[in-house]
Amino acid sequence: MTIGFRPFLTALMLVAGIATAEEVDLELVLAMDGSGSINPAEYVLQIEGTIAAFYDPGVQQAILSGPTGKVAVAVMIWSDAAFPKFTTGWYLLDSPEAIEGFAQAVRDFHTHTGRQFGIGGGGTGIGDGVVYALGMIEGNDYNGLRRVIDVSGDGVETDPWFREAPTMPFAKRLAQEQGVTLNGLAILTDFPTLDIWYENHVITGVGSFVIKAEGFDSFADAIREKLLRETAFNVSEAVPEASADFRIASE
Repeated sequence: MTIGFRPFLTALMLVAGIATAEEVDLELVLAMDGSGSINPAEYVLQIEGTIAAFYDPGVQQAILSGPTGKVAVAVMIWSDAAFPKFTTGWYLLDSPEAIEGFAQAVRDFHTHTGRQFGIGGGGTGIGDGVVYALGMIEGNDYNGLRRVIDVSGDGVETDPWFREAPTMPFAKRLAQEQGVTLNGLAILTDFPTLDIWYENHVITGVGSFVIKAEGFDSFADAIREKLLRETAFNVSEAVPEASADFRIASE
């Protein structure tokens, strides 16, 4: 059978791309809520909680404990679909110095861009944010043994305000098709049962879970726990029992 030159060249480029991608234990997007419901102080607590988590010795040990000892991570801020997304870009975490360098990059991202007083606005476009994060994973230079998107926010998804955009039913199906796990961090300030909504509408994938923070003041503890679970989680192990503060769903 004769293969045309152009399809052959395309296939060769795809194989070359896979061959040159760096293998990591985990590709992780931390997708944080920057919508209109997030005030400046709450936005700062999300950022500072994330920075503190990556300085935590337990989190650092978990990141470096996998088969390759490497994790690729990026922070992405989403809001209404009509607003731009903001991202740190991808960072390779393969040493304590690299992990703390990423924490500093998150601080610089927060400070130097002038977004320390809050960003975004409008509705809560969770599905649009997830689709954007999926594109980040597909377009990076890493080949993860696992691929995870962390969705943190304080509200349920709202209809797009200004233009059509993907919503969670579509985003969830797309994540399933691409083999990407969606986890949730529900901040229970405005919706006391937001963790249940995240269980039903956001999370998917083997070992997927929701962890809840009673408020933004407890966000740092919640994201630390979340990162510990995600970076140390072995997909071959049985899923642990859910507790009152830690809900897990496996699909």
